[in-house]
Amino acid sequence: MMKRMLAGLATVLAVAGGLVSTAPAASAAARNGTCESGEFCLYFNSGATGSLVDLVSSQRDYGTGSGCVAFVSGGSGRGQCVKNNTAAVWNRTGKLVSVFYNSDFGGTYDVIPNGARVDLNANVKNNNASQIIGDASLRFPLNVTQAQIKGRPTPWCWNSKTNCHHDYNAADIFAATGTAVVSPVSGTVMTVRGGSETAGATATVKDAFGRLWFFQHMDNSPGPVVSAGQHVDKGSRIGTVGTRAHAMGTDPHLHIDMRVGVDSRVSCTGSACAGYGFVNNQPLLRTAFLDRP
Repeated sequence: MMKRMLAGLATVLAVAGGLVSTAPAASAAARNGTCESGEFCLYFNSGATGSLVDLVSSQRDYGTGSGCVAFVSGGSGRGQCVKNNTAAVWNRTGKLVSVFYNSDFGGTYDVIPNGARVDLNANVKNNNASQIIGDASLRFPLNVTQAQIKGRPTPWCWNSKTNCHHDYNAADIFAATGTAVVSPVSGTVMTVRGGSETAGATATVKDAFGRLWFFQHMDNSPGPVVSAGQHVDKGSRIGTVGTRAHAMGTDPHLHIDMRVGVDSRVSCTGSACAGYGFVNNQPLLRTAFLDRP
């Protein structure tokens, strides 16, 4: 009996010891100043030199002040916030990584292939605020050719890299009534609603990075082809572009906007939306558009 008790106690202690020894190692992997496998590393100087910080997850905002993500290893820049100070990176995550000019994954960006140890491009070098580890790209949210968009009476600003919505960060993409609206991301449908003759039908989709995409001015009849709680793949059909009435008396178009870290689209319209943290996705949308035939 005593031997069995001692053997059982030894097993418990061994398991506990394993937990104690492995947990600190897992938590110490990130931000220990060593660029290891599975990490995305940011450097203060070009050429992947100077102080670095090693990260293992996406970051909505590198932050400022005492709570910022800071360079931690020895070398030039140690202790400084990485936001707007990162010149070079090393991607050891096994995935694509996108570094964005703005917080919440917005604005111009640089895509870093797995294994690359490079200076950031001119758009975000020393001007960087957030990152996504994984495929951040979009599928263009309309099933159209480039010529069909460029040939509209009111064309979308496909050749601009800056937000061109009239009053806040969003996009109005003009297209013919009946054009298929598709999800730009894989994710979960959060809401689907029929709408008024001015708003049309709406839907929201939330992706794995916490981005909530909102689609407005879709046709009520036929209405959206998805339902709340449904998983959709990138490119899955959601609905169709509505009529002139659905698009508030303008040429028919899809309105699309995005916020991060929320589960529902705030109830606002026009300039009243300006203070709610909508993200400038024009660069991502432009890239997705230029991928169209």
